[in-house]
Amino acid sequence: MSANRSGYLSADVITTGGSMQFRVTDGVDFYQRSDIHCIEADNGQGTAFYVYLPMDIQSGSYSLRLNEAAPMVIHVIGNSEAELYPGTLELTVGGDAQFAGRFSGTDTNGLQVTNGSFRLENEAGA
Repeated sequence: MSANRSGYLSADVITTGGSMQFRVTDGVDFYQRSDIHCIEADNGQGTAFYVYLPMDIQSGSYSLRLNEAAPMVIHVIGNSEAELYPGTLELTVGGDAQFAGRFSGTDTNGLQVTNGSFRLENEAGA
C-alpha cells in the first residue's frame, strides 16, 4: 500500500518543443515490496517519475541500464512508461533523509532528462 510521505522530486525534460520542468514539492508516494523500495511522484498533469531501489541498496553511484534489476528511474507520460537509460543515479541512503539522489539520462522514448533530484524524508518518529 502506498503512503504519501514528505519529500520532493524534480527534473527537466528536454523535448522537441523545448524544456519542460517537472516539480512535485508537496510529498511523494512511497511503498515497499519484498525486494524493492518504490518512490513515485505525479505532477497531476499526466507526467510522473518512479524511482525503484533494491531493498539492500547502499549509497553510491549507479549506471542506469535497460531491463536490469533496480535501481531504475522511469519517466511516465500519459500511459507510456520509459526507463532512463543510459543514465546515472547518485544516491545517498540514510542520514538526514531516508533516500536522497540525483539522476539524469535519456528515456527509452528518446527524451533527455536532466537535473533530476529527489528526497524522501525519514518517517516521522523513526
